[in-house]
Amino acid sequence: MRKRLLAALGAAYIFFWLGGVGAYWFLGEPPAHVAWTAPLFLSLAGVLVLLTAAREDRPRILACGAVGLLAEMVGVHTGFPFGSYIYTKALYPHVVGVPLVMVCAWFILVAYVQEMLREAALPAWARVGVGAVWLTSIDLIIDPLAAGPLKYWVWEYPGIYYGIPATNFAGWLLVSLAVCAIAGQTWRPNPHARPIGLSIILFFTSIALAKGMLLAAAIGALLCILHATLSRRMRRLHQ
Repeated sequence: MRKRLLAALGAAYIFFWLGGVGAYWFLGEPPAHVAWTAPLFLSLAGVLVLLTAAREDRPRILACGAVGLLAEMVGVHTGFPFGSYIYTKALYPHVVGVPLVMVCAWFILVAYVQEMLREAALPAWARVGVGAVWLTSIDLIIDPLAAGPLKYWVWEYPGIYYGIPATNFAGWLLVSLAVCAIAGQTWRPNPHARPIGLSIILFFTSIALAKGMLLAAAIGALLCILHATLSRRMRRLHQ
């Protein structure tokens, strides 16, 4: 039963992934009447990460998502730590002005990065630092698309990088340090977190290419190369 459930959820996730990318490549953007698919897409990814994670790791995964959501709630009302911004209606439902699905967005990426670093011989402090920089690097591809063509949120004071202020990335680094510290040094294997995390990066990279956002697409491509390099190294270690 569990395998069938995972297979069904995985098939649905792939369907929405292909539909989202295809809509931006062939239609310019998804039709207005399918706006509900965006939060569902992220929710499916989040459920898959949780169901395939070790039971002992699930509380930490959810805690990382909760910290990310709390940071977003503080951010939209105070401007700290990301800068001044507001969410649109694209990712309803909202809780205190923040899409509830942002819980999934945060812990999906944390689980992905932790899985990629799981076998790295790094001391605890270095693992937290590397994880935080990696998460912030992923936002270099996500934020230009989310605040641009996807219209998930709007910045009050635009910056020079696709209209994203530098405070956003400083805030991401700060929050990422916190969630990576919560994730901790011990992380049980969850190989499903790798393809799900990679698919998120590929999703935004593909849309960046469709929209001609070449710098963002190049950063996404570099993140994919990093993923492939580390994955190949991990396979060699197990041979």
